[in-house]
Parts: sequence; structure tokens; C-alpha cells
Amino acid sequence: MNERGSNHQLLKQNNHTLIKKHIYRNSPISRVEIAQQLGLTTATITGMVNPMISAGFLRETTAPAEETKGAGRPRMMLEFVPEAYYICGVDCGPYRTNYILTDLRGNTVAVRHTDQPLGEYQVTLERFAGDIPEFLEEAGIPREKILGVGICLPGMIDGSADKIYDTFHDGWTEHSISMELGERLGLKVEVENNVRARAISAELFDRMVKAEPFAYFFVSFGIACQMIIDGKVLYGQSAAAGEIGHTVVQRNGPVCPTCGNRGCLEALTGERAILQQCRDIMATDTPTVLKEFCENPKLLTMEQVLAAQQMGDQAVSQVIEDAIEYLGIALANTINLVSPRAIVLEGRIFSVPKNQERMLRTVEQYMFHIHSGMTDFTFLPYDPDRGARAAAAVIVKEFLNRTI
Repeated sequence: MNERGSNHQLLKQNNHTLIKKHIYRNSPISRVEIAQQLGLTTATITGMVNPMISAGFLRETTAPAEETKGAGRPRMMLEFVPEAYYICGVDCGPYRTNYILTDLRGNTVAVRHTDQPLGEYQVTLERFAGDIPEFLEEAGIPREKILGVGICLPGMIDGSADKIYDTFHDGWTEHSISMELGERLGLKVEVENNVRARAISAELFDRMVKAEPFAYFFVSFGIACQMIIDGKVLYGQSAAAGEIGHTVVQRNGPVCPTCGNRGCLEALTGERAILQQCRDIMATDTPTVLKEFCENPKLLTMEQVLAAQQMGDQAVSQVIEDAIEYLGIALANTINLVSPRAIVLEGRIFSVPKNQERMLRTVEQYMFHIHSGMTDFTFLPYDPDRGARAAAAVIVKEFLNRTI
């Protein structure tokens, strides 16, 4: 009898998280629709959702008038209460650290930008321990309303297991920032890879994952392509799944300062590589408007490089075109390998429309012809707060997975 009771409790917990996640992803939705879509009874649905309503993060609302048929009682729908909880998201990257406060549905409440990049563990921990309480206090949200703090950063990170394999900075693998910062703040803290967090945000906050496999192709300092397959974010062994930036695309090419290999995608097409190639141009007699934009090559930015491209700077345009050629080949290879149904692309390099067009042409050229027209491509506009918002989504994912 104990075994039967244990199994019943496990089934109850599984149904609880299943229903909670289904409502979050599909609300507003009725009890009958949930029961039909999940293959459960309406009595089971009611027994599960009533405690959520009592807890204050779920509420009933009436269906829009145009959806109500006849003169009967309006259909009652279920939806999450955005202001029930708030989440602090922290995006700590190679350029800067951004903070955001969102509600339970990912709507932005407050933001803070800093120029401090990811660094050595202890220094970063102390910075977070000081900045986050100050940021939350300025926002004026009661501490009991804070669901948690999500942190995303580049590196081999398995957020599902709270395991950091590598961030390419000192100290991180010997510590658990989730535990140590959580104890300092008195809050739930979760850590995740910065691009994997974006895929989670695309699924939960933006509801973009309408077909799978789903791929999130991200170009910044480094390059990654994270996947959602069968409803799960792909981690792989050592959380290295999706690190397409370290696939070799040019034999005996330039050394990658991150992985140490020659000719990997990041060494040729990451923002760091593009900036260095443009600095090399500035150091020669090659005509370029970059010299007018920036007197000190060390201070050159991607915004200036892209502005030069749009002004028709031939040398800079060639650098960008070569980078997109390699990026397109890499994405085409990914399509040939995994055959994703939908791909989201994010990166400052794609803020220029002709770069988007060139990327799609290159992908079409190199991918296997059977995939032509079978994949949906979406380019996201550049948003400096997207990473921090994605970190907040990591906390929402953990909340949805919590059992009774």
C-alpha cells in the first residue's frame, strides 16, 4: 500500500506541473480545453487549479465577448496573474552586465545597465551581492513578491543540474553561485548559459516555439545555436551542446582566444574577430571611414563597423560579407544535421537588412535542397535587455517545474 500511495503522489505531482505549464504556455484557456488537450478529466483539472487560484498566481477571467456563443453563461478562462510575482534577471556578458525586473509574464518593470563585464568569480559575486539588493530596493517591490534571481552568462553551464563546467574566467568551476549568492540574498538563484536562457525565454515569454526542433542562433562576442527538442532544452554532455562557435570551418585559420583551436567559427565571425579585422584595416593605408568614426582603434565598436558598412565602406563590407558567408555555412550545416522546423536569429550583425538577406541566401545555397522552404526563419531586432529578460525566464521555468 505504501508503494501504491507513492505512485499516486508521483502522478499527482506530475499532473500538477503538467497543468501549470500548459496554462502558462496557452492561457487564457478553459478547464475543458485543458482536459481535452492533456487527456485528463475536468475534475482533475479543477482539483489542481483551485489551489493555484488560492495561492494568488492564477485567476479566472471571462472569455472575450466574440468568443461567447449564445446567451448562456460566459466561458470562464484561466490565466496567470502577471503581478503575482516579480523576477530579477541578470545578463553578465563580455561587454557589460545588465539587470532587469520583470513580472511573472516577462513584462519589463525596471532596468539597469552597467559597463562591468563578466570577470573572476569572487569579484563578480561581490558585485552581484551589492548591486541586486540595491536594484530591487529602487524598484520598490516587496521582497516577498520576488520569485528569484536568474543569472545568465556565456560558458558550458547546465542550469538544470546547477553545474558550471567552464566560463573561461577564474574561479567559477570551484563554486556554486546559485548557492552562495542565494544565501547572501535570501532568494532563489538560478544560473544558465546565456543563449540557452534565450531559447527558454522564446518559449515561455514570447511563445515563439510553435514547431520543433527549434533552434536559437546567436551571434555576439561568441556564437551559439541552442536547441529545444521534444519540449526539452538540449544540454548534452558537459553542457556543451549548441557551442557551434567552436566548430572548425577554416583549416589552419586564426587562433580562437576562447578555445585555443585554429579556424573555428568564433575566431572568424564573432564580434571580437570582426572588430580585430577592422582594426587591422585601420592600421593600413586602406581607405576606410572607420578612421573618421574612431581615432583609437582599441575603442572601435560594432555599431561603428555596421555604420561604415551601410555607408558603403568597401573594406568593412568585405569583412562583414565574409563573416556572414561562414555563419550561413554553419547554420546550413546545422539544418542538414538536425532539420529544425523553426530558427530564431539574434545578433547586432543582423540589424542591417542586407545582412539578413545575405544570411538567408547563403543558408539556402549550402543546405540540402530537401530542407528548402521547410524551415521558418525569424530575425530578432537588437535589444540590449533581451539577455537579462532571458535570465528572468530561467526562474519562471523553475517555478513552473515546482511540484505541489
